[in-house]
Amino acid sequence: MSENSFPTVTVDLWGDIASFTQSESKVERRTYPVITPSAARGALCAIYMKPAEFYYQIRQIQVIREGTRFMIRRNEVTRKVDLKHNPITVEDNHTQRGAEYLRDVYYRITAEMIPINGTDPRKIKHEFEQRLKGGKCFYQPFLGTKECIAFFSPVDEEKQPIDKSEDLGIMLYDIFDIRKNQPLNTAKKNGNTIRASYYHPRMIHGCIDVPPYDSFEIFKPEGDTYV
Repeated sequence: MSENSFPTVTVDLWGDIASFTQSESKVERRTYPVITPSAARGALCAIYMKPAEFYYQIRQIQVIREGTRFMIRRNEVTRKVDLKHNPITVEDNHTQRGAEYLRDVYYRITAEMIPINGTDPRKIKHEFEQRLKGGKCFYQPFLGTKECIAFFSPVDEEKQPIDKSEDLGIMLYDIFDIRKNQPLNTAKKNGNTIRASYYHPRMIHGCIDVPPYDSFEIFKPEGDTYV
């Protein structure tokens, strides 16, 4: 690892079902065709994360199995629950909505671990690799939504990306400024704030190169700076 480079880690990630909800689908939820950088970053954070020492920058997504789409109808409550002042009964406050999922997906995620606050890059990479080999995680990774359990392992060289190229259009990049690396605390109304960003991915022979967050290729909300 050169002096100016960041440690890079690669993880195989798969699951029986996945759903990466398109931000424009409000009622009938539709899924993006592949995992978003935001969902990939969340899965890596489940394996190993120290917000005071580093943050992840997704750099490549390889699609090993893209999955097939299917729909599920499910009951959802129609308004927020306020247990202190105005609890609700599910029977009187629910509706059926459709949600689209992907069945049988497999991805290979490559990310940079960007050290902050003088963190030793070799140390954080070693700790990540040890947890990856041991199958350890802080909580169960998931593929978009928490009911979509994800499994993970070191790279299986026998599995290669699909031979498919496609313009995937505009997709969600992340819902936070990943450089701030602060958890959202909705109870105390502090920490990181939701600032959705987007990008235009193109899959070439099953591989998607992901630009860094600071790139002009990332569409950010008005007021954010590009450095």
